Amino acid sequence: MKTTLKNFSKTTKIICALFAITLFLSACKKDWGDYSDSVTVAGIGFVHASPGTGALDFIVDNQKANSKDFTYTKDLGYFGAYPGTRLFGVTKKDSTKYLTTSSVALQSGIFYSAFVVDLLPAPKILIVQDDLTAPATGKAKIRFINLSPDAPALDLAIDGTATALVTAKAYKEASTFVSIDPSAGYTFQIKEGNSVTATLPSTKIEAGKIYTLWAKGLKSATDSTKFGLAILTNK
Repeated sequence: MKTTLKNFSKTTKIICALFAITLFLSACKKDWGDYSDSVTVAGIGFVHASPGTGALDFIVDNQKANSKDFTYTKDLGYFGAYPGTRLFGVTKKDSTKYLTTSSVALQSGIFYSAFVVDLLPAPKILIVQDDLTAPATGKAKIRFINLSPDAPALDLAIDGTATALVTAKAYKEASTFVSIDPSAGYTFQIKEGNSVTATLPSTKIEAGKIYTLWAKGLKSATDSTKFGLAILTNK
């Protein structure tokens, strides 16, 4: 089985020339000539969301996805992969021993995010589907994922706004993407009932872009793994 790893640019349409884009490809053919000049692929993003876990390697079909250190809260961006069933795995940096594996069925033309979640000695891989269809004109899109292992169900809100954007997301639950006005400086809040338990101040949200906000860390921690709110740009 031949596997090639390269980065994949962010786009909502991923029907691309096989030799003209950067792809994470796995195939049971003898050579690239067995394929047509174009292929519809899936997009995969990787995020390290396992607090207290050191640098990792993310493996897809026996090939390492990250060329640099994959450390806590790091987002590797998207790669491309042929559709079908792929074996995802996580190891400690430069190790060949899997901490966890997951068989993932990928659909052509669909984007996904793969989050490393839970804690050592048994981290897991959480797969969520990403809706990268363009926001309405003049709007952005955001979603919220609760990735704090010891947190209760959480709400996502904006400071100064009475109604929460997302409510009651338990651990490992993701909201759908919701439309939002752009702003040069939102203060996002995590709420537990009426109590604000974390904030992400001075956050720029741009029209036409798509974001994921995620609860990170441990409520029981006071170090670099403490509870908080992070953001990544999907597109």
